[in-house]
Amino acid sequence: MDTKLTTSLEDLEKLFGSRMQEYEAKLQKATTGSSSSPEIVSIASEFNEFKKFVFQALSTLKSQIELLTAGFDRHETAMRRKVLLFHGVPEKENERLPDVVHEILSRQIKLTELASDNNVIHVCHRLGPKKQKARPILVRFFKMESRQLVWGSKKALKGTGITISEFLTQSRHHVFMTARKHFGLLNCWTTEGRIVVVRPDKSRSKIETASELHALMTKFPSSSVVTGDSAHFAELGSPVAATSAAPAKNVRKTRLRK
Repeated sequence: MDTKLTTSLEDLEKLFGSRMQEYEAKLQKATTGSSSSPEIVSIASEFNEFKKFVFQALSTLKSQIELLTAGFDRHETAMRRKVLLFHGVPEKENERLPDVVHEILSRQIKLTELASDNNVIHVCHRLGPKKQKARPILVRFFKMESRQLVWGSKKALKGTGITISEFLTQSRHHVFMTARKHFGLLNCWTTEGRIVVVRPDKSRSKIETASELHALMTKFPSSSVVTGDSAHFAELGSPVAATSAAPAKNVRKTRLRK
């Protein structure tokens, strides 16, 4: 669920809770002793019913917002299904990014036939404001097949300093990074926008939301210690992307329908 909405609902719930506790304490004080009238007892009973109704309404509202947020996130993920992010590509003045990407596809990934086709890349631009560190390049392909071919060949970039990741939504990126911290760098990757988690019992789960991750973390509270290059992990902590490759033994090329 959206962080701001979550915080607002939690604050509202706390406000109702504190105010109702105050009224409840006054009612309990008024209903104790032989001098309490039937009207006060009736008001206390009605107050308890009202209290239950308020918290049930807040719970229902929270559930509805979670459903709407999840639906929007799935829609946004579907809109990004033809997009890949290229990280670690040096940034130059007056660069022609389509040419830069075609060069990577041709020389480093060895997809010469794909690189020679001018109808492969639909959109190509840097992400975010200009800064000292090279910004990732967003590449939207015309066809899903082209995107999948590049994604399946990304291991050819090993040792070049260039990596390719999926373009996760902000909420999924947060879930992904949290999962990696808990279950380990090599036990989490993404595929088609979904986060794959290898659990300590070696089984796998595909998750999309923070609630699904929370359930996994509750079931497996003690996970393996995070391993790998911590500096590289910190570098990938961008709010717009995350390296999503599975371990080499898990990489499989797949062809998906458009």
